[in-house]
Amino acid sequence: MAKIAKVVPKIAPQLDVNTKLSIAIIGFLAAGILSYLSILRLAGTFGALVSEIMHLLVGRAAIILPLGFIFAAVVLYRVQKNNKLIGEINTRMTWGFIFMFSALVGWLSILNNIKDLGRAQYGGGIWGFTLYPWAFGSLGSIGGGFIFLCFAMIGFFLISQLTFVQFCENLQSSFRHPSKFWDLVPDVFEIWNGQPKSANPTNDEYYRKLNSFNDVLEKTKPKAKITDKLPKLIKPDSSFKTTEQPPKAIYNGFRWKFPPYDILHAGKNRVEAGDVEGNKNTIQETLSHFGIKVDMADTVTGPTVTQYTFKPNNGVKLSAIDSLQRDLALALAVNSLRLESPVAGQSLVGVQIPNKVKSPVWLKDLIQSHSFNQFSGDLPVVIGKDVAGRNLVYSLAKMPHLLVAGATGSGKSIWINSMLLSLLYRYTPLDLQLILVDMKRVELKLYEGTPHLVSNVITEAEKAINALKWTVLEMDRRYKLLEEHGKRNIKDYNEFAQTANLPEAQPIPYMVFVIDELGDLMMLAKSEVEPIIVRLTQMSRAVGIHMVLGTQRPDIHVVTGLIKANVPTRIAFAVASQVDSRVILDTAGAEKLLGQGDGLFMSPSNMQPVRFQGPLVEENEVRKCVQFLKDQAAKTEMHSNFDAGVTEVQKTKISIPGMSSGGSRSENKDNAFDDAKDLVIQYQKASTSFLQQMMGIGYPKAAKIMQQLEDAGVVGPANGSKSRDVYVSGE
Repeated sequence: MAKIAKVVPKIAPQLDVNTKLSIAIIGFLAAGILSYLSILRLAGTFGALVSEIMHLLVGRAAIILPLGFIFAAVVLYRVQKNNKLIGEINTRMTWGFIFMFSALVGWLSILNNIKDLGRAQYGGGIWGFTLYPWAFGSLGSIGGGFIFLCFAMIGFFLISQLTFVQFCENLQSSFRHPSKFWDLVPDVFEIWNGQPKSANPTNDEYYRKLNSFNDVLEKTKPKAKITDKLPKLIKPDSSFKTTEQPPKAIYNGFRWKFPPYDILHAGKNRVEAGDVEGNKNTIQETLSHFGIKVDMADTVTGPTVTQYTFKPNNGVKLSAIDSLQRDLALALAVNSLRLESPVAGQSLVGVQIPNKVKSPVWLKDLIQSHSFNQFSGDLPVVIGKDVAGRNLVYSLAKMPHLLVAGATGSGKSIWINSMLLSLLYRYTPLDLQLILVDMKRVELKLYEGTPHLVSNVITEAEKAINALKWTVLEMDRRYKLLEEHGKRNIKDYNEFAQTANLPEAQPIPYMVFVIDELGDLMMLAKSEVEPIIVRLTQMSRAVGIHMVLGTQRPDIHVVTGLIKANVPTRIAFAVASQVDSRVILDTAGAEKLLGQGDGLFMSPSNMQPVRFQGPLVEENEVRKCVQFLKDQAAKTEMHSNFDAGVTEVQKTKISIPGMSSGGSRSENKDNAFDDAKDLVIQYQKASTSFLQQMMGIGYPKAAKIMQQLEDAGVVGPANGSKSRDVYVSGE
């Protein structure tokens, strides 16, 4: 017998988790369906026996009991679909169903006046008969019915996790707007996901336990949401990588829903790196021909490029390897090749070769990812996937400002769209305000009407300058609030405002100011735009204002030294020349990028550029997302962020070092300014020597007038030895 016992475990099948889940789903479905067939007397002798037992236990409520089996099957189906395992049954939900079912069987017993056990099956069964004498005998039928109503309410609040105040507000709104009745119904599947036993939003210990998310290398306390009605946060679960639906937030008594993931497009990822082993041998042999001995190391394949790494022998200079880029490209028969020497954090050199078949990076995959949903920093932004296929997520609050540059068609505007959508999938209009400047008039107009916007999408230079000035005043206002309450930054102030409950201390939302095509704005009014941008990038971080500057003209007249000094985080997409790459990144490399979202990311924490593939976002995805937010804003009757004064001329005088206003320019104009302006417009030619020749004046005076013409927006900046551009036509 002992021998047989030893053999039996070996014969028994070893089932994996998915197989067990599949068997459980089939079992619960079979139990639910057979129970209903038994109640209808369609399951033979066995069904009749099951029906008698069910009616004996719960009486007429037996018609509802099989729904529990079917619901369990649906829950397990969702578990298997998301690859997310439930560690324990939710205690709140279990007790909630017990209270509600007890109320049902109790009502059935009272309504049918069940006084003896023989008639129990016509009321609430044995369960209801047990409760009947206690409720009816002590309180009567009306009092007993009221007690069971209280049981039902307790069960409802246990399941829904709503407060009584929120329930009353929802009920009041449902009477005013019957279409909002379904807002009272709790999302059972969301509640099933192991919610905490305590949901007190003011409990700091609860937040620390609930949101111990990993932020790359450190664990930080998560930010406090800037509304007194906080969203229900999702408990972190390391056993899954994606979520099926975004979280929800309670807003004005309504469940603010973020756009569903179904709006975003997802496709199959297919990558072909080519002959990997052959390329490794080619790299090693080519370097050996030039006297450089190397040992090949690991190879990683990303969506766009494959990186081959090797370790050079002692005594080999990296400059010698860098000088062989063209030779390696010739040997490997590739158009573009980039060397990373050394690879960050390793004593290796990387050779990045384009894949034979590239795989697009879909925004849906990044937003659903574990790294984005459990990111603990403020204002998380999806960057893309690196050369190893890892997700890159970074906090805009830590950047704290961002410069995005690249040639036409390199993927700059698409990346800005993905950045904005990643913010819209994370923040409500109370948490985040947006100001969008679209000088090209075709990229950011898609976001018109989004409830997060403080103003309409700005397409005119004059309104853009007014918006920048308004932002400076808003920054000063926020600093005064922080000073009054003795707080250092927006995060400390918002935590204080939520706990203090003072009318004068209201939470402050984050603000993101996006300018798409900074070059057009700088060419028209550089003397005003540059000082304001420098002022904001220097001071606005502490009060939650962050700038994203995009341009397809990465030259020193647009991306000036002052702007670069205050914007340490930069993203470079494909550019035309090495000079443009150095303007953006202060190093070469962007000229070797492949375009279509292939970029380099440089942040304060890693000054060596990291190559990545930006996510792909289509126009119809943006339209659907914006429409969803607009419809929901109208449904919830929320207070709009819109302020008509943003784009109007500011009445308060703004004093910024280096900024010249229109009045100061007119007061300090040279007497010959108007004559010089007429000459420049007439001949469509502008240079200092031209003014000297045509007006018979000296060089200092001609140079002064030329600078005044540039400040007035008549001519462009100096262009070496060539004549300046004239912005005003002869007509």
